[in-house]
Amino acid sequence: MLYINGDKATRLQDILFTTYFQCKDIRETIKQYFICTKLDDNRILDKLEEFPSLFSTILDSMRYRIVIGMGNIFDNNPKSLSIWKLLNLCEQEGNEKLNKEVKNVRNELTNYKDSIENINILRDKMYGHIEIKYSLETEDIYDKDFEFLNAQMLFSEKILNYIMEKCVKFSKEYDDDKLRLEIHWDFDKEK
Repeated sequence: MLYINGDKATRLQDILFTTYFQCKDIRETIKQYFICTKLDDNRILDKLEEFPSLFSTILDSMRYRIVIGMGNIFDNNPKSLSIWKLLNLCEQEGNEKLNKEVKNVRNELTNYKDSIENINILRDKMYGHIEIKYSLETEDIYDKDFEFLNAQMLFSEKILNYIMEKCVKFSKEYDDDKLRLEIHWDFDKEK
């Protein structure tokens, strides 16, 4: 359990903190993934020749972390720790400013409905559910199409920044940012 200034954090504080740092971790993994896939860098080419299976395992692990992590953030299951759960908890606080901000975020996220759906399909097809309906017998855009996957990662980086920024805003509205997320955001935001 998270403690703030020696006091046990509320459920909302705990989820704000967890969501912020989950987004930060996934965003950093995306950045490292794109660095590793820049095959015009001689250092990377040298490592690829020296450790070919290790390098491919690292890339697979990063893709797994990103796709599963993003899928978790946008999971619609009410029991999942997702952006939807965070928004619902914020609404339950009855704070007028917080509710206004939540409404804005919900509206903004509807603009990304297709991309969010693509992330969830990638998660289900690539890692989450090895089922008949996601069989690789028929090929489609989700079947290890790395250009499509990379496009979803670029979207993910953008939306992760947005969610991190909103966690800071929610924290300010909820308890005057006792979590001190604003300090983290000053260092973490894209410049």
